[in-house]
Amino acid sequence: MTKPKTLEQLRAEKERAETQLAQEQHKLERLENRKKYLEKGERTKRTHRLCNLGGTIESLAPEVKDLTRTEMTELMEYIFSLAEVQRAVHHMAITHISQANREKELKVDGTISSERHAD
Repeated sequence: MTKPKTLEQLRAEKERAETQLAQEQHKLERLENRKKYLEKGERTKRTHRLCNLGGTIESLAPEVKDLTRTEMTELMEYIFSLAEVQRAVHHMAITHISQANREKELKVDGTISSERHAD
């Protein structure tokens, strides 16, 4: 049979448990902060990408600057419903995927060291 713990041993054990709890809470807080930072980064990248796309559209067709969001949505729905545009989008998507795969293969081979920058 084990000998009962003294009050001092119990207090020391309690102190160790409280210290460990504080460390784990701090670790959890750091992980939550990291998650928020990464999520914010993804939102920032998305916003940047959308602004660039909107700027490109405005530079190609300056008249769209005056359209409301509803009007712009209607225009985009009309444009993207055209068979020729659908074929072009499909072609560009396939080309993009193919290019990305080639770059991945080259990186695996070690022949490309720089990151592809998509702005």
